[in-house]
Amino acid sequence: MGILNKPFHLAALSIIATLAFMNPAMAQDLSPVTTFFTTIGTALTGTLGRAVGLVALCAVGFLFMTGRMNWMFAGSILIGLVILFGAATILAGF
Repeated sequence: MGILNKPFHLAALSIIATLAFMNPAMAQDLSPVTTFFTTIGTALTGTLGRAVGLVALCAVGFLFMTGRMNWMFAGSILIGLVILFGAATILAGF
């Protein structure tokens, strides 16, 4: 009877030891990824993004002024800026 219980005791002891010395998986720490995307979002909607948007709008204005305006180009610039700077509001609505 004592021999039959040895595998059970060994299995129980190994399960207890495994549970006692377990650590959370390192793969669950996503702070570098979160920091990366936060930095990109801040750059696009912050001062740098506004400066790039201003340059794009100046290019559209210059093309209008010289009579070489492509309406698809102007529309894509305007729609792109609306989506870029309205992204936070769009995402907050969902």
